Amino acid sequence: MGMAFLANLVAFGLVYSFGIFLKPLASEYGWSRSVTAGAFGFYGILHTLLAPFAGRLCDRFGPRLVLTIAGFCLGLPMILMGYTTTLWELYVYYGFLFSIGIAGEYVPVMSTVLQWFKAKRGFAIGLTAAGLGAGSFVFSPLSAWLITSFGWRKAYAIVGILSWVVFIPIVKFMKGVPREYKGSEELKGLSFSEAFSTKTFWIFGLTWFLGSITIWTTMIHFVPLATDRGMSIMAAGILAGIMGATSIIGRISSGFLSDKVGRKRILITEFSLQLITFIWFFFSTEIWMMYLFAVLFGISSGGWAGVIAAIPADYFGFRSTGSILGFANILAGVGVAIGPYIGGYIFDTTRSYDYMVFMCIIGTFGAIVSASLLRPPLKLLSSRQGQGQLI
Repeated sequence: MGMAFLANLVAFGLVYSFGIFLKPLASEYGWSRSVTAGAFGFYGILHTLLAPFAGRLCDRFGPRLVLTIAGFCLGLPMILMGYTTTLWELYVYYGFLFSIGIAGEYVPVMSTVLQWFKAKRGFAIGLTAAGLGAGSFVFSPLSAWLITSFGWRKAYAIVGILSWVVFIPIVKFMKGVPREYKGSEELKGLSFSEAFSTKTFWIFGLTWFLGSITIWTTMIHFVPLATDRGMSIMAAGILAGIMGATSIIGRISSGFLSDKVGRKRILITEFSLQLITFIWFFFSTEIWMMYLFAVLFGISSGGWAGVIAAIPADYFGFRSTGSILGFANILAGVGVAIGPYIGGYIFDTTRSYDYMVFMCIIGTFGAIVSASLLRPPLKLLSSRQGQGQLI
Protein backbone atom coordinates (compact mmCIF):
# COMPACT_ATOMS: atom_id res chain seq x y z
CA MET A 1 0.00 0.00 0.00
CA GLY A 2 2.92 2.33 0.69
CA MET A 3 4.18 2.03 -2.88
CA ALA A 4 0.65 2.60 -4.22
CA PHE A 5 0.35 5.74 -2.09
CA LEU A 6 3.70 7.00 -3.38
CA ALA A 7 2.78 6.27 -7.00
CA ASN A 8 -0.38 8.34 -6.69
CA LEU A 9 1.54 11.13 -4.96
CA VAL A 10 3.98 11.49 -7.84
CA ALA A 11 1.53 10.99 -10.70
CA PHE A 12 -1.21 13.27 -9.44
CA GLY A 13 1.19 15.77 -7.97
CA LEU A 14 2.20 16.35 -11.60
CA VAL A 15 -1.46 16.53 -12.63
CA TYR A 16 -2.41 19.07 -9.98
CA SER A 17 0.62 21.21 -10.76
CA PHE A 18 -0.80 22.04 -14.21
CA GLY A 19 -2.89 24.76 -12.61
CA ILE A 20 0.29 26.33 -11.18
CA PHE A 21 1.91 26.46 -14.61
CA LEU A 22 -1.22 27.52 -16.51
CA LYS A 23 -1.05 31.29 -16.08
CA PRO A 24 2.75 31.70 -16.64
CA LEU A 25 2.58 29.45 -19.71
CA ALA A 26 -0.44 31.22 -21.20
CA SER A 27 0.94 34.68 -20.44
CA GLU A 28 4.30 34.09 -22.13
CA TYR A 29 2.75 33.20 -25.49
CA GLY A 30 -0.49 35.18 -25.27
CA TRP A 31 -2.63 32.04 -25.36
CA SER A 32 -6.15 32.20 -23.93
CA ARG A 33 -6.78 30.25 -20.76
CA SER A 34 -9.38 28.08 -22.48
CA VAL A 35 -6.94 27.04 -25.21
CA THR A 36 -4.16 26.42 -22.70
CA ALA A 37 -6.48 24.46 -20.42
CA GLY A 38 -7.56 22.57 -23.53
CA ALA A 39 -4.31 20.59 -23.30
CA PHE A 40 -5.46 19.39 -19.89
CA GLY A 41 -8.83 18.59 -21.44
CA PHE A 42 -7.13 16.53 -24.15
CA TYR A 43 -5.26 14.68 -21.42
CA GLY A 44 -8.54 14.18 -19.54
CA ILE A 45 -10.14 12.43 -22.51
CA LEU A 46 -7.16 10.45 -23.76
CA HIS A 47 -5.89 9.05 -20.46
CA THR A 48 -9.33 7.65 -19.71
CA LEU A 49 -9.62 6.11 -23.18
CA LEU A 50 -6.31 4.39 -22.49
CA ALA A 51 -7.33 3.34 -18.96
CA PRO A 52 -9.30 0.20 -20.00
CA PHE A 53 -6.26 -1.08 -21.91
CA ALA A 54 -4.08 -0.44 -18.87
CA GLY A 55 -6.63 -2.32 -16.77
CA ARG A 56 -6.62 -5.31 -19.11
CA LEU A 57 -2.82 -5.39 -19.21
CA CYS A 58 -2.75 -5.29 -15.42
CA ASP A 59 -5.33 -8.09 -15.16
CA ARG A 60 -3.23 -10.20 -17.52
CA PHE A 61 0.42 -9.38 -16.73
CA GLY A 62 0.35 -7.73 -13.31
CA PRO A 63 1.16 -4.14 -12.32
CA ARG A 64 4.94 -3.99 -12.73
CA LEU A 65 5.08 -3.96 -16.54
CA VAL A 66 2.37 -1.32 -16.80
CA LEU A 67 3.96 0.84 -14.09
CA THR A 68 7.33 0.71 -15.82
CA ILE A 69 5.80 2.23 -18.95
CA ALA A 70 3.81 4.68 -16.85
CA GLY A 71 6.84 5.94 -14.93
CA PHE A 72 8.75 6.69 -18.13
CA CYS A 73 5.75 8.55 -19.60
CA LEU A 74 5.28 10.64 -16.47
CA GLY A 75 8.76 12.17 -16.36
CA LEU A 76 9.52 12.53 -20.08
CA PRO A 77 6.67 14.93 -21.00
CA MET A 78 7.44 17.13 -17.98
CA ILE A 79 11.02 17.54 -19.22
CA LEU A 80 9.82 18.18 -22.77
CA MET A 81 7.35 20.79 -21.51
CA GLY A 82 10.34 22.97 -20.68
CA TYR A 83 11.05 23.22 -24.42
CA THR A 84 7.48 24.01 -25.46
CA THR A 85 7.10 26.96 -27.83
CA THR A 86 3.94 26.06 -29.77
CA LEU A 87 0.45 24.84 -28.95
CA TRP A 88 0.88 21.56 -30.81
CA GLU A 89 3.88 20.74 -28.63
CA LEU A 90 1.84 21.50 -25.50
CA TYR A 91 -0.92 19.15 -26.66
CA VAL A 92 1.49 16.38 -27.69
CA TYR A 93 3.69 16.48 -24.59
CA TYR A 94 1.00 16.97 -21.97
CA GLY A 95 -2.13 15.82 -23.76
CA PHE A 96 -0.67 12.67 -25.37
CA LEU A 97 2.51 11.43 -23.65
CA PHE A 98 1.45 12.35 -20.14
CA SER A 99 -1.90 10.62 -20.71
CA ILE A 100 -0.10 7.33 -21.23
CA GLY A 101 1.67 7.79 -17.92
CA ILE A 102 -1.45 8.51 -15.88
CA ALA A 103 -3.49 5.74 -17.54
CA GLY A 104 -0.73 3.27 -16.77
CA GLU A 105 -0.48 4.41 -13.15
CA TYR A 106 -3.95 4.96 -11.71
CA VAL A 107 -5.94 1.91 -12.80
CA PRO A 108 -3.23 -0.72 -12.08
CA VAL A 109 -2.48 0.85 -8.68
CA MET A 110 -6.09 1.14 -7.53
CA SER A 111 -7.24 -2.22 -8.90
CA THR A 112 -4.27 -3.98 -7.28
CA VAL A 113 -5.05 -2.45 -3.89
CA LEU A 114 -8.73 -3.39 -4.29
CA GLN A 115 -7.77 -7.03 -4.81
CA TRP A 116 -5.22 -7.16 -1.99
CA PHE A 117 -7.57 -5.85 0.71
CA LYS A 118 -10.97 -7.32 1.52
CA ALA A 119 -12.10 -6.76 5.12
CA LYS A 120 -11.01 -3.10 5.23
CA ARG A 121 -11.22 -2.29 1.55
CA GLY A 122 -12.59 1.24 2.03
CA PHE A 123 -9.84 2.19 4.46
CA ALA A 124 -7.18 0.73 2.15
CA ILE A 125 -8.46 2.55 -0.91
CA GLY A 126 -8.80 5.74 1.13
CA LEU A 127 -5.18 5.55 2.25
CA THR A 128 -4.05 4.86 -1.31
CA ALA A 129 -6.17 7.69 -2.70
CA ALA A 130 -4.69 9.99 -0.06
CA GLY A 131 -1.64 9.96 -2.29
CA LEU A 132 -3.55 12.21 -4.69
CA GLY A 133 -4.02 14.82 -1.99
CA ALA A 134 -0.45 14.41 -0.82
CA GLY A 135 0.65 15.01 -4.40
CA SER A 136 -1.12 18.36 -4.47
CA PHE A 137 0.25 19.20 -1.02
CA VAL A 138 3.82 18.53 -2.17
CA PHE A 139 3.87 19.52 -5.83
CA SER A 140 1.65 22.64 -5.81
CA PRO A 141 3.81 24.76 -3.48
CA LEU A 142 6.97 23.11 -4.82
CA SER A 143 6.04 24.03 -8.40
CA ALA A 144 5.15 27.58 -7.36
CA TRP A 145 8.53 27.94 -5.62
CA LEU A 146 10.42 26.48 -8.58
CA ILE A 147 8.63 28.81 -11.00
CA THR A 148 9.39 31.82 -8.81
CA SER A 149 13.04 30.79 -8.39
CA PHE A 150 13.98 29.36 -11.80
CA GLY A 151 11.16 30.10 -14.24
CA TRP A 152 8.49 27.72 -15.50
CA ARG A 153 10.74 25.95 -18.05
CA LYS A 154 13.38 24.79 -15.57
CA ALA A 155 10.63 24.07 -13.04
CA TYR A 156 9.06 21.56 -15.43
CA ALA A 157 12.42 19.85 -16.02
CA ILE A 158 13.09 19.54 -12.29
CA VAL A 159 9.72 17.96 -11.44
CA GLY A 160 10.13 15.59 -14.40
CA ILE A 161 13.49 14.32 -13.21
CA LEU A 162 12.16 14.10 -9.65
CA SER A 163 9.28 11.89 -10.77
CA TRP A 164 11.71 9.44 -12.39
CA VAL A 165 13.86 9.24 -9.27
CA VAL A 166 10.87 8.47 -7.06
CA PHE A 167 9.22 6.00 -9.46
CA ILE A 168 12.18 3.60 -9.67
CA PRO A 169 11.57 1.97 -6.25
CA ILE A 170 7.82 1.97 -6.87
CA VAL A 171 8.17 -0.31 -9.89
CA LYS A 172 10.61 -2.56 -8.04
CA PHE A 173 8.50 -3.13 -4.93
CA MET A 174 4.94 -3.04 -6.31
CA LYS A 175 3.51 -6.56 -6.01
CA GLY A 176 0.69 -8.17 -7.94
CA VAL A 177 -2.17 -10.13 -6.42
CA PRO A 178 -1.12 -13.55 -5.01
CA ARG A 179 -2.11 -16.59 -7.03
CA GLU A 180 -4.23 -18.00 -4.23
CA TYR A 181 -6.48 -14.92 -4.49
CA LYS A 182 -7.20 -15.63 -8.13
CA GLY A 183 -9.39 -18.62 -7.46
CA SER A 184 -11.31 -17.21 -4.52
CA GLU A 185 -15.08 -17.12 -4.55
CA GLU A 186 -15.12 -13.34 -4.33
CA LEU A 187 -13.40 -13.04 -7.69
CA LYS A 188 -16.47 -14.62 -9.33
CA GLY A 189 -18.27 -11.32 -9.73
CA LEU A 190 -19.74 -9.89 -12.89
CA SER A 191 -17.79 -9.93 -16.11
CA PHE A 192 -17.08 -6.62 -17.81
CA SER A 193 -19.91 -7.12 -20.32
CA GLU A 194 -22.36 -8.02 -17.56
CA ALA A 195 -21.44 -4.96 -15.52
CA PHE A 196 -21.56 -2.76 -18.62
CA SER A 197 -25.19 -3.74 -19.25
CA THR A 198 -26.44 -2.74 -15.78
CA LYS A 199 -28.00 0.58 -14.78
CA THR A 200 -25.71 0.61 -11.78
CA PHE A 201 -22.64 0.94 -13.97
CA TRP A 202 -23.98 3.99 -15.82
CA ILE A 203 -25.31 5.69 -12.71
CA PHE A 204 -21.92 5.17 -11.11
CA GLY A 205 -20.24 6.59 -14.22
CA LEU A 206 -22.54 9.63 -14.20
CA THR A 207 -21.75 10.29 -10.54
CA TRP A 208 -18.02 10.13 -11.21
CA PHE A 209 -18.45 12.31 -14.33
CA LEU A 210 -20.24 15.09 -12.45
CA GLY A 211 -17.84 14.90 -9.52
CA SER A 212 -14.86 15.11 -11.86
CA ILE A 213 -16.19 18.28 -13.45
CA THR A 214 -16.38 19.99 -10.09
CA ILE A 215 -13.06 18.90 -8.64
CA TRP A 216 -10.85 19.37 -11.70
CA THR A 217 -12.39 22.65 -12.83
CA THR A 218 -11.61 23.98 -9.38
CA MET A 219 -8.11 22.55 -9.08
CA ILE A 220 -6.96 23.75 -12.51
CA HIS A 221 -8.35 27.27 -12.24
CA PHE A 222 -8.04 27.96 -8.52
CA VAL A 223 -4.50 29.37 -8.67
CA PRO A 224 -5.25 31.66 -11.66
CA LEU A 225 -8.44 32.75 -9.86
CA ALA A 226 -6.55 33.47 -6.65
CA THR A 227 -3.79 35.43 -8.41
CA ASP A 228 -6.43 37.41 -10.31
CA ARG A 229 -7.76 38.44 -6.90
CA GLY A 230 -4.39 39.77 -5.84
CA MET A 231 -2.56 36.81 -4.28
CA SER A 232 1.00 36.01 -5.26
CA ILE A 233 1.59 32.77 -7.15
CA MET A 234 3.51 31.44 -4.13
CA ALA A 235 0.61 32.20 -1.75
CA ALA A 236 -1.87 30.71 -4.21
CA GLY A 237 0.31 27.62 -4.58
CA ILE A 238 0.40 27.19 -0.80
CA LEU A 239 -3.39 27.51 -0.74
CA ALA A 240 -3.65 24.79 -3.39
CA GLY A 241 -1.33 22.71 -1.23
CA ILE A 242 -3.70 23.21 1.70
CA MET A 243 -6.47 21.74 -0.44
CA GLY A 244 -4.29 18.70 -1.01
CA ALA A 245 -3.36 18.40 2.66
CA THR A 246 -6.94 18.58 3.91
CA SER A 247 -8.07 16.20 1.18
CA ILE A 248 -5.84 13.58 2.82
CA ILE A 249 -8.00 13.90 5.92
CA GLY A 250 -11.13 13.47 3.81
CA ARG A 251 -9.81 10.49 1.88
CA ILE A 252 -8.58 8.51 4.88
CA SER A 253 -11.54 9.27 7.16
CA SER A 254 -14.12 8.58 4.44
CA GLY A 255 -12.40 5.32 3.56
CA PHE A 256 -12.46 4.22 7.18
CA LEU A 257 -16.08 5.28 7.73
CA SER A 258 -17.26 3.73 4.45
CA ASP A 259 -16.33 0.30 5.82
CA LYS A 260 -18.68 1.02 8.72
CA VAL A 261 -21.66 2.80 7.14
CA GLY A 262 -21.32 2.04 3.41
CA ARG A 263 -19.78 3.78 0.40
CA LYS A 264 -23.05 5.27 -0.84
CA ARG A 265 -23.76 7.16 2.36
CA ILE A 266 -20.27 8.59 2.37
CA LEU A 267 -20.61 9.74 -1.25
CA ILE A 268 -23.87 11.56 -0.55
CA THR A 269 -22.54 13.13 2.65
CA GLU A 270 -19.31 14.39 1.08
CA PHE A 271 -21.04 15.72 -2.02
CA SER A 272 -23.49 17.57 0.24
CA LEU A 273 -20.60 19.16 2.15
CA GLN A 274 -18.96 20.08 -1.15
CA LEU A 275 -22.18 21.76 -2.29
CA ILE A 276 -22.26 23.93 0.83
CA THR A 277 -18.57 24.72 0.30
CA PHE A 278 -19.11 25.93 -3.27
CA ILE A 279 -22.03 28.11 -2.21
CA TRP A 280 -19.73 29.63 0.43
CA PHE A 281 -17.06 30.22 -2.22
CA PHE A 282 -19.55 31.87 -4.58
CA PHE A 283 -20.18 34.58 -2.00
CA SER A 284 -16.58 34.83 -0.73
CA THR A 285 -15.06 38.30 -0.92
CA GLU A 286 -12.19 38.15 1.61
CA ILE A 287 -8.89 36.26 1.58
CA TRP A 288 -9.71 34.43 4.83
CA MET A 289 -12.88 33.12 3.19
CA MET A 290 -10.75 31.59 0.43
CA TYR A 291 -8.60 29.84 3.04
CA LEU A 292 -11.70 28.39 4.67
CA PHE A 293 -12.94 27.27 1.26
CA ALA A 294 -9.61 25.55 0.58
CA VAL A 295 -9.87 23.57 3.82
CA LEU A 296 -13.51 22.55 3.38
CA PHE A 297 -13.17 21.79 -0.32
CA GLY A 298 -10.14 19.61 0.35
CA ILE A 299 -12.00 17.59 2.99
CA SER A 300 -15.22 17.19 0.99
CA SER A 301 -13.73 16.52 -2.45
CA GLY A 302 -11.12 14.22 -0.96
CA GLY A 303 -13.88 12.43 0.93
CA TRP A 304 -15.86 11.34 -2.10
CA ALA A 305 -12.81 10.86 -4.32
CA GLY A 306 -11.28 8.64 -1.67
CA VAL A 307 -14.01 6.00 -1.83
CA ILE A 308 -15.44 6.18 -5.34
CA ALA A 309 -12.82 3.83 -6.82
CA ALA A 310 -13.86 1.13 -4.32
CA ILE A 311 -17.45 1.02 -5.55
CA PRO A 312 -16.86 -1.24 -8.61
CA ALA A 313 -15.46 -3.98 -6.36
CA ASP A 314 -18.44 -3.62 -4.00
CA TYR A 315 -21.08 -3.69 -6.72
CA PHE A 316 -19.54 -5.94 -9.37
CA GLY A 317 -17.04 -8.16 -7.55
CA PHE A 318 -13.42 -8.84 -8.53
CA ARG A 319 -13.77 -10.83 -11.73
CA SER A 320 -12.87 -7.88 -13.99
CA THR A 321 -11.89 -5.15 -11.55
CA GLY A 322 -9.25 -3.50 -13.75
CA SER A 323 -11.40 -3.48 -16.87
CA ILE A 324 -14.54 -2.18 -15.13
CA LEU A 325 -12.64 0.50 -13.24
CA GLY A 326 -10.79 1.47 -16.40
CA PHE A 327 -13.92 1.93 -18.50
CA ALA A 328 -15.78 3.78 -15.76
CA ASN A 329 -12.78 6.06 -15.64
CA ILE A 330 -13.53 7.09 -19.23
CA LEU A 331 -16.78 8.67 -18.09
CA ALA A 332 -14.94 10.45 -15.31
CA GLY A 333 -12.33 11.57 -17.82
CA VAL A 334 -14.93 13.32 -19.93
CA GLY A 335 -15.66 15.44 -16.88
CA VAL A 336 -11.94 16.01 -16.32
CA ALA A 337 -11.67 17.19 -19.93
CA ILE A 338 -14.64 19.49 -20.35
CA GLY A 339 -14.69 21.06 -16.88
CA PRO A 340 -11.35 22.94 -17.02
CA TYR A 341 -11.94 23.93 -20.65
CA ILE A 342 -15.38 25.37 -19.91
CA GLY A 343 -13.93 27.13 -16.86
CA GLY A 344 -11.29 28.76 -19.08
CA TYR A 345 -13.87 29.64 -21.72
CA ILE A 346 -16.08 31.28 -19.08
CA PHE A 347 -13.15 33.42 -17.95
CA ASP A 348 -12.13 34.34 -21.49
CA THR A 349 -15.70 35.40 -22.24
CA THR A 350 -16.69 37.16 -19.01
CA ARG A 351 -13.26 37.99 -17.50
CA SER A 352 -14.62 36.44 -14.30
CA TYR A 353 -14.80 32.99 -12.71
CA ASP A 354 -18.19 33.56 -11.03
CA TYR A 355 -20.16 31.52 -13.55
CA MET A 356 -17.58 28.74 -13.30
CA VAL A 357 -18.23 28.45 -9.56
CA PHE A 358 -21.97 28.39 -10.26
CA MET A 359 -21.38 25.56 -12.75
CA CYS A 360 -19.63 23.61 -9.98
CA ILE A 361 -22.61 24.16 -7.70
CA ILE A 362 -24.96 22.67 -10.31
CA GLY A 363 -22.60 19.78 -11.00
CA THR A 364 -22.29 18.91 -7.32
CA PHE A 365 -26.07 18.92 -6.88
CA GLY A 366 -26.36 16.55 -9.84
CA ALA A 367 -23.78 14.25 -8.26
CA ILE A 368 -25.84 14.10 -5.06
CA VAL A 369 -28.91 13.06 -7.03
CA SER A 370 -27.11 10.40 -9.09
CA ALA A 371 -25.30 8.97 -6.04
CA SER A 372 -28.63 8.58 -4.26
CA LEU A 373 -29.84 6.41 -7.16
CA LEU A 374 -27.03 3.85 -6.86
CA ARG A 375 -28.32 0.30 -6.31
CA PRO A 376 -26.42 -3.02 -6.42
CA PRO A 377 -27.05 -5.10 -9.56
CA LEU A 378 -29.71 -7.78 -9.07
CA LYS A 379 -27.20 -10.53 -9.90
CA LEU A 380 -25.15 -9.69 -6.82
CA LEU A 381 -27.80 -8.23 -4.53
CA SER A 382 -28.85 -11.44 -2.82
CA SER A 383 -25.29 -12.64 -2.21
CA ARG A 384 -24.18 -9.26 -0.85
CA GLN A 385 -27.14 -9.05 1.50
CA GLY A 386 -26.48 -12.59 2.65
CA GLN A 387 -22.92 -11.62 3.56
CA GLY A 388 -24.14 -8.52 5.36
CA GLN A 389 -21.89 -6.17 3.34
CA LEU A 390 -22.50 -2.43 3.38
CA ILE A 391 -22.57 -0.72 0.01
